[in-house]
Amino acid sequence: MITILTNISSLVTVRSNGATSRVGTLMQDVGEIRNGAVVHNGSEILWVGQASELPPAYLDGATVIDCTGRTVMPGFVDSHTHMVFAGSRSHEFARRLAGASYAEIAAEGGGILTTMKAVRHASVDELAEVGRRLVDSAVRHGSTTIEIKSGYGLDTDSELRLLEAAGRLKQEGRAHIHVTFLGAHAVPPEWKHDPEGYVDLVINEMLPAVSQQGIAEFCDVFTDQGFFTRQQSTRILLAARKHGLKLKVHADEIALVGASDMAAELGCISADHLEHSTIREVQLLRDAGVVCTLLPGTAYTLRLPFPDARMMIQQGAIVALATDCNPGSCFTENMQTILSLACINMRMSIEEAITAATLNGAAALGISNITGSIEAGKRPDVVIYDVPRYHDVVYHFGTNQCFAQV
Repeated sequence: MITILTNISSLVTVRSNGATSRVGTLMQDVGEIRNGAVVHNGSEILWVGQASELPPAYLDGATVIDCTGRTVMPGFVDSHTHMVFAGSRSHEFARRLAGASYAEIAAEGGGILTTMKAVRHASVDELAEVGRRLVDSAVRHGSTTIEIKSGYGLDTDSELRLLEAAGRLKQEGRAHIHVTFLGAHAVPPEWKHDPEGYVDLVINEMLPAVSQQGIAEFCDVFTDQGFFTRQQSTRILLAARKHGLKLKVHADEIALVGASDMAAELGCISADHLEHSTIREVQLLRDAGVVCTLLPGTAYTLRLPFPDARMMIQQGAIVALATDCNPGSCFTENMQTILSLACINMRMSIEEAITAATLNGAAALGISNITGSIEAGKRPDVVIYDVPRYHDVVYHFGTNQCFAQV
């Protein structure tokens, strides 16, 4: 069945012309077509251009959607989330507002460990239902591709249940789901006095089990002060690579401990957070082709310095945006909100933010050849917004401008 979107007031293609990402000044070009049209067959985009130039051959028997007065953009690619978990940490949010730091709460056995306790008592059905609600909401706000991490179980059985729940969401097809193993999210209390022993458990027990389960595509490690050292993280990531997993890193969120250096050295697909990264770390990541995934919602929630997006763009790094949706440090699944935060607090232009949330987000998952832009041959991950120009998606913040997905 052919579907035609026509009379599109503002068609934002983010066309890549075969490139896997856009950097520097090229991020400003979102390939807008006024009065545009898109033709797809449900699995592939067939044609993109001016509505006045729509080939008549597509019209016979097609479903036609009139997008007069509306904007069409690629679906957001949310390349960093923790949407599968159990329990609530609203009480810790209140404590942070009263002055306690994220690190202080974690040191007291809260933070990630609070969620860990809830996850260890939750069934796969319960975990999947939490993720299902968040995925459905993310889709309603314009996301079509979502990465989901484990990392709240911190023992083999619980991590496998988290991955099974994420895998179930992938099978349900509510969005295109990509799954990441994050067993090295924190050291659980039973290993508090032997963190090296926990690293050995991740390498020798968890990773083989994750590989046999066959759901995770990526392995991530929280490499930071108070979490995993560069040396520990390197051991885990090298072992993960031997199991066929692609590599990601939580880097430079709390302090500079060499995480970005490691990400560049290992050729990770992305280094995420980067609140404390300097020009040195960014140049290393740029030269290694590592995507710099920025999470302004986390900096906002934790009152951290925002990543220096302007410097990263000026240095020619690949900059992506994602929600970091999680119960502790950024509880939002709304990528429209993330674009607003990026533009206001990281001084990104609207065009740069759109590019970072679509094509470059796809690059952070290694899938920009199939999604992230509206081009012939790519997947029809297309979202209609009930606004006349794409600027309004960011300008009218705090509300959902998404009209429909097609």
